Amino acid sequence: MNLDEAKSKDKVFQAAMELVLEGKNDKQITTREIASKAGVNLALINYYYQSKENLLSQVVGTLMGDIIEKFNPNNHTGTDAQTRLRSILFSTADAAFRYPSICKIAISQELKSGCESSCKLVIPLLKEIMTQLDESDLNIIALQLMIPFHHIVLEPELYSRYLDTDFYDEKLRKQKINQMINNVLSRQTKVVEK
Repeated sequence: MNLDEAKSKDKVFQAAMELVLEGKNDKQITTREIASKAGVNLALINYYYQSKENLLSQVVGTLMGDIIEKFNPNNHTGTDAQTRLRSILFSTADAAFRYPSICKIAISQELKSGCESSCKLVIPLLKEIMTQLDESDLNIIALQLMIPFHHIVLEPELYSRYLDTDFYDEKLRKQKINQMINNVLSRQTKVVEK
């Protein structure tokens, strides 16, 4: 890729990022709008990124990486694994409610990929908490924790009614996340102790 191509590719990426940061979701953003904002030919989006979905996936991946790094609880050394697990879920939920359009795209993609990235994030902590479990059990526990968590963040209004919690209220949200973690971990501890 020559310098002009690299600049054009970056213009497309930056234009898509600006649209996402404006609060638009993946259905509201069109390839035509991205190309116009970037000042490039519409065909270049597919040439560089193969599809709008791939482009948005890369944009959201970059933005989520920045958000997660900003709130990264793994930077908190000296804390136990359970505290760090709670911190990851709290900070992710806080980011999701602070940046809803970005997170809705990211979480939708994460659910489509089987929650692989988020499970990989929590499995090392689960290993520290439940040292006697094997990888297969830890994968299941990670899914039991992450799938409902993602759905709650994706559709807070729906789950607010079901779980009788206002997820937009940070204090109530943290209480419910704590309850989720406690329920998943306590069930697993009881099974292990038998």
